[in-house]
Amino acid sequence: MLRHHRRASDPYLTSKGNQRFGWLLILEVAAIVIGVMIGFLVNEWREGRNNRAVAENALTSIAAEMRYNHDRMVENFYYYTYITSQIDSLMQAGEPVREMYGYQLEGWRGAMPPLLRSSAYQMMLSTGIFKDVPFSSANQLAYIYNLQSLIEKMDDASIANFSHDSDFTRLQSIRHIFGLYAELIPSVIGVYQLMGTEIMYEYGYTSTVDPGRLKDEMELQMQGFEMNFER
Repeated sequence: MLRHHRRASDPYLTSKGNQRFGWLLILEVAAIVIGVMIGFLVNEWREGRNNRAVAENALTSIAAEMRYNHDRMVENFYYYTYITSQIDSLMQAGEPVREMYGYQLEGWRGAMPPLLRSSAYQMMLSTGIFKDVPFSSANQLAYIYNLQSLIEKMDDASIANFSHDSDFTRLQSIRHIFGLYAELIPSVIGVYQLMGTEIMYEYGYTSTVDPGRLKDEMELQMQGFEMNFER
């Protein structure tokens, strides 16, 4: 007698087929999920790489801005101290300084403020690029530019004063303004050297301060700064 073949409706065959279909479905879903996750990770990696490249370019721009500011501070410091030294000598000699003007001094080049720049830093701040910069570096840059803003505020005040005061080049006024700049610059350029060089050297801020009065005053002020900073 011939054996009867099992029909497709056999419970055993049906159960086995369902299990196989179930495993195939699970594998297919898993493959889709893994593919989506890999795609997401690749996109995230690309986005992170692009963001880091943007941050690197922005930091290079800040380094260029700091080089410019560095040179402006050095040049103006020696100009200010040269002019204030002449005014002090005239005062000690009993000259009528109140009635004298800047053009009467040797080497007078005008009541020029430093006009430091901060546009590259402000751009990074406003566009959120700092999120891709290490916190310690972003924190140090914030400190540098906050201190620098003291000079920038003086620039604004000086320009406003020049616009409304016809006697702004009187030696008495010049002595006051130039004296304030000469006191601030060593602190700002000292922080540039102490903190800026540490984080911005690789991006192009390699400027140094040559031996002289500025370096002496900078180092003197930085001694007190380092003591306070360590506390």
